[in-house]
Amino acid sequence: MVNSGIDANAIWQAVCQKTLSKEVDPLNYRTWFLNVKPYIASDRVFGLSVQNKLAQDFLKPYSNLIEDALRDHTRVHYKTEITVSPNGEMPTSERIIERVPAESSEISFNGNGTNSFQMGVFNPNYTFDTFIVGSGNRFAHAASVAVASMKSPRNYNPLFLYGGSGLGKTHLLHAIGNKVRRMFPEKRVVYVQTEQFVNDFIICVQKNEFEEFRNHYRMADMLLIDDIQFIESKDRMQVEFFYTFNALYESGKNVVLTCDKPPQSLSSLVERLRTRFMSGLTIDITPPDFETRVAILLNLCKTHGVDISPDIIQYIATNVTTNVREIEGAFKTISALQIMNVNVTLDTARQALQNIIQPGAVKELDIPLIMEIVANYYNVTVNDLKSKQRSQRIVEPRQISMYLCRKKLNKTLKEIGSAFGGRNHATVLHAYDRINEELVINTNLQEAVANIEARLQ
Repeated sequence: MVNSGIDANAIWQAVCQKTLSKEVDPLNYRTWFLNVKPYIASDRVFGLSVQNKLAQDFLKPYSNLIEDALRDHTRVHYKTEITVSPNGEMPTSERIIERVPAESSEISFNGNGTNSFQMGVFNPNYTFDTFIVGSGNRFAHAASVAVASMKSPRNYNPLFLYGGSGLGKTHLLHAIGNKVRRMFPEKRVVYVQTEQFVNDFIICVQKNEFEEFRNHYRMADMLLIDDIQFIESKDRMQVEFFYTFNALYESGKNVVLTCDKPPQSLSSLVERLRTRFMSGLTIDITPPDFETRVAILLNLCKTHGVDISPDIIQYIATNVTTNVREIEGAFKTISALQIMNVNVTLDTARQALQNIIQPGAVKELDIPLIMEIVANYYNVTVNDLKSKQRSQRIVEPRQISMYLCRKKLNKTLKEIGSAFGGRNHATVLHAYDRINEELVINTNLQEAVANIEARLQ
C-alpha cells in the first residue's frame, strides 16, 4: 500500500536540491526532472510519476543516481519505480501491486512469512539480442552466453566482469538471468546488487536470523551479484560471502560477479576472497570503439523508431567515447527534439549537446578535474569526496585526490582542504603522507594511482 505517513514530495524536493540539480546537466534537469511527481509505493519503493514514455525512458538511466541520493538523504535503500501517468494521477496501491513482476515476489524459508528475500527482477530489455557486441566487450559477451547455456558450469566459474561505469556489465548480468529463466525455468537464479546483499545481511544480524539468509543465497543454482566492490572494508560481510561463495562453488553452481576494477585491485578485500575471484575467468570490458558506438546509435534508432541523420550519428559517435550511458543520453536529447518537431540539423545537434560534449576542448588540470577523474575511477561521486563520510570506499579515493592535487598542482594545503569540504591543512597533510608512504609498498595502490595519472594526461 502507498505509505501516506511519509511526505514523498518533501523528500523528492530535498533530493533534487541537494544532489540531482548538481549532478544532472542543467538542460536535462529542467526538461525532465522538474515535472516528476513522486509518491511512496511501499517501505522500499519510491515511485516517480511522469507524463509519457519518453520521460520514463530518459529517467531510467538515472535510477542509480536517484537511489543513491535518496539513500543519502533518508538512510533508506529505496528502489525507484518510474511509471507513466498521462493525466498526472498518482498510482493506487492496486496498480502498484499489478506492476510488480511475478519474479520479484518474496520468497520465505521459515514458513511464517516473518523473513523474506527477493529472487531479483531482470530488466526484460537487457538481453543478448539487444547487447551490441564490439571489440571491447566481445570476450565478455561470449563468456556470458556460455554461462547462460549452463552446459559447462566449472569452465567459467566464477565469471568476473570488470570495467568502468556504463560499459554493459549490468546488461550482461540481466541477459544471463533472462536467458536462464527462459530456457531453464526449473533453475533457481538469484540476482542481487551487492549493496542489497549487505543490507539483507545487516537485517539478519539485527534479528539474529541467519538461516533464512543463508538458505536464500546458498540454495541458488546461479548467483548473479552486481558491484561486488561494495563489499570492501566490510569484514563480517566478507566472511559470510566467503562461505556462501564456497557453498555454491563446491556444489558446481555458477557465480557471476561484476566490479569496477579487477580483483587484484580490491585492496580492502580479504586475500582468500580475492584469490577465489581470480581463480575463474576474469574479463575486462573496455569503452566501445567508433564502429561499436555507431552500431549502438543505429540500434537505438531502430528500437525507438527514430530517424537520425548519418552526420549527427557520426558526430555523436566521434565525440561521446566514454561509455554507453553517455551515448544513450546524447541520443535521447536528439530524439526528444525530434519528437517536439524541432528540425534537427548538425548545428542544432551541436547546440543541444554542448553541455554533454565539447569536441576539441582541452580541460585545464585543476582540483575539480582531479576530483572528477578519481571519483569516476572509484565509482563514487565528487560530493562523496567532499562529504564527511569515513567509509573505506570513500576515504581512499579522497586521500588519493588530495595527494594528486598536492603533487600535480602544487596547491597549498589550505587551498586543497577548502576544496574538499572545508577540511583543515592537517587532514590534507595526513592524506598526502599516507598515500606517499603506501605507494612504496602497496602494489595495488601503485596500479590505481598510475591508472588515474594516465587519465589525467
